[in-house]
Amino acid sequence: MLARVWLCGPVLAVAIALMVGSGQALAQQGETVAERTDIKVTETKVAPSESKCPATFDLTYTVMSDYIFRGINYSEYPGEGREDLNHQLNVDLGMDLAKLFGHDPGTWGHLGFATWFEWYAGQEKLNPIEGGQNLQEIDYTVYWKYPLRAIETDFTLGWTFYDFANLSTLLKRDPFPGNDKDDTTNEWFVKFEHNDAWLWKWLWPQNDAGVLNPSLAVFHDTGIAAGNAAWIEFGLNHEFPVFDKLTVTPSWTLGVDHNYYREFAGDPDGKTTRLGNMLWGLDVSYDLTELLRIPARWGTMRLSGLLYFSDALGNPENNGIIKDEFFGGVALGYSFGG
Repeated sequence: MLARVWLCGPVLAVAIALMVGSGQALAQQGETVAERTDIKVTETKVAPSESKCPATFDLTYTVMSDYIFRGINYSEYPGEGREDLNHQLNVDLGMDLAKLFGHDPGTWGHLGFATWFEWYAGQEKLNPIEGGQNLQEIDYTVYWKYPLRAIETDFTLGWTFYDFANLSTLLKRDPFPGNDKDDTTNEWFVKFEHNDAWLWKWLWPQNDAGVLNPSLAVFHDTGIAAGNAAWIEFGLNHEFPVFDKLTVTPSWTLGVDHNYYREFAGDPDGKTTRLGNMLWGLDVSYDLTELLRIPARWGTMRLSGLLYFSDALGNPENNGIIKDEFFGGVALGYSFGG
């Protein structure tokens, strides 16, 4: 057990310091609205290294041209012109519960805690009251992921708390009653990610990896919307190895709005369930581990170029709530454990 912990311990200590310390330091700047691919669409995919440590640690820093979450652009103001950059940091600390207690990896699921920060260079134009504080949003997510092996599907149950830092004062000064506490919200979610290799055995009999990798996610807000709004996503993606260490991953996500735009963006339409937006994505990633001569026991590192097109659909677009937009950026990710 000591051999397992000698490397795992320092990494866990650094991870906890980043998640707790960074959250406190950022929160001290004040208390806004901003992811959340997404889903937070800025997360890079980094292959885990072989390790006996039951803990996993992922750190991703992303620079994006816009912060668009569920079709809504939270980083644009009238006359912006040249894009002000969004800086995003995701820190994810997880634990393989079965491996932790000496059982077969994955049999008890994976418990994780993630923190996501978003800093917008043009925040002063959106919220001049707070003296130019650029921190826009902090999200805290607790989740449990479990493989349903009988149906080749990963099931995730989670809860996210959204803190729109620096928004409190602005809400108290605006002319709208009843929204003074809308600087935070929270939602429960479930997600199913399916390995569809079985469906293509007639074409690729030796393949065990997913081809279209269909996923279904349901997010139910229990904060600002008080249980009256939900967001549903159906997604597809496939990773293509181009050559050694370089991959290209196109993706597609269909978002379904159930009162979400009404509760969070002031859509004048009444209670309704309808198509919200489609998000088309392209992730081009290069594994930097060997280039940087990082030993396998210390994890892996990857650089990614990201390009997205958010395609607004139906009445939300007609009502001016969302619009068609291209956006993109660059991400650097590090992963340890697994």
